[in-house]
Amino acid sequence: MLSFATEIPVGADQTSDSFIGAVKQWLLGSPHTRLTKDDIVDIGSAGQQSASRGNEAVISLRVARERRDLAAVRYKRTGEDLEWTTTVTFSRDGMDTWVSIRVFCESTHPAARLPIAKKPVVVRTLLQALGGGRDGELQVGQEAYYLSNTEIERAAKLIVGDSECRLPIVYVSANFYGGYTIDVNRLASDLSGMAHVVVEPNRPFSLRLKLEANSENVFGGSIGIYWPDGGGRRSFFLGRTHETPGELARAIFEEVRLALTNRRPLERCTWASVQEMVSRQIFDQLKESGSDKVEEYIGAFDKEIGAKNAQLEDAEIEIGRLKAELRMYQSRTPSLSSVGLKTGSEQDLYPNEIATIVIDAINDYQSRVPADSRRAHVATALLDANKFDDNAGVYREKLKELLRGFTKLDQKCRRGLEELGFSIAEDGKHYKITFQGDDRYTFTLPKSGSDYRGGLNAASDIGRLLF
Repeated sequence: MLSFATEIPVGADQTSDSFIGAVKQWLLGSPHTRLTKDDIVDIGSAGQQSASRGNEAVISLRVARERRDLAAVRYKRTGEDLEWTTTVTFSRDGMDTWVSIRVFCESTHPAARLPIAKKPVVVRTLLQALGGGRDGELQVGQEAYYLSNTEIERAAKLIVGDSECRLPIVYVSANFYGGYTIDVNRLASDLSGMAHVVVEPNRPFSLRLKLEANSENVFGGSIGIYWPDGGGRRSFFLGRTHETPGELARAIFEEVRLALTNRRPLERCTWASVQEMVSRQIFDQLKESGSDKVEEYIGAFDKEIGAKNAQLEDAEIEIGRLKAELRMYQSRTPSLSSVGLKTGSEQDLYPNEIATIVIDAINDYQSRVPADSRRAHVATALLDANKFDDNAGVYREKLKELLRGFTKLDQKCRRGLEELGFSIAEDGKHYKITFQGDDRYTFTLPKSGSDYRGGLNAASDIGRLLF
């Protein structure tokens, strides 16, 4: 079973020499290996090489033809119940340089359970040794990319799939109150070599991005995974499904990992592709030397045919995977009776705002249709199936508490309003407070209130219009 897969662009100046050195470092640095430096001294030499000790075996391929520099190492280790096979491949064509990592785990015993899949150590080893390369708009690395306030166009390209990135984009939006739902630096480290973690600078940026990204951007603290070439998105947020930041991070990692294992690998980065090139070089060398050793010709042809068969097998597996994926999407496709609402030019200004407004409207509508009518039954079903926290009520109460007895805008009141999502500006004898950077929702507060109930009246007016 394929448990992990990824392809990573690395430094353009790297060669198969540096790749082989990094792989040997990984092999000898493993606490589980019994292989020694002498055992693998020939691994990575030209052609095909092999080594073994106990329950471990290593095979390497290496070839250079014209502009191409290729190498691959396959490491297999068998335990009591599990067999692990890790294949790492290096492919350089001119200045375009990639590595591939694929890990298979097979059970050797019917009762054995496969362990939870993790990112293999070799990914970090290769990134540290070879450096991350350019992937479309972004540089591959182990840190998050923090967008600046002027990078609206770049953010939109990443979201709609126009960035020419092969790795998926994990976009972390700013919370309504500032900050982020998740530890973005740790997430970037966990996903290094698997995805780009891109971080939104602030909430107003999200509102501007909405126009450029055709409302495809996640917002309000949600995290979105965007697939290359506009292949859609998957959104994650704290709630009933993922109650803690840790659970949220694990769900995002697993979603990316599964997607990468289901993606067709770059052909140039497959074991079969390198094997074919090695066999072709052996055949050409035999032909140029005028060799009449039939067995060597047959051996070279057999390996080339084997490589072609492996590619065919990979293609058949890919066809089967695509068929299964198609069935899955077909099963998820909403029926004609399902409901899908587009929010148009509007976006939530606080969590679940638009959904709550729709539910409130249905609740009001339910009271105005005949009892036991079809419309009443549908309205009841929708209300029963869609329960949301009363965030509007929470906002109203917080606003009342902040403005109760308001006479001046002290530090506590200012901080509380900002936490709710209001920006504050001075305007002569008044303060202007704007909700979530939307100028349509700008209100005034006096710099010195004389009426004790003035604050509550202002809170009531603002709450009535906003919440």
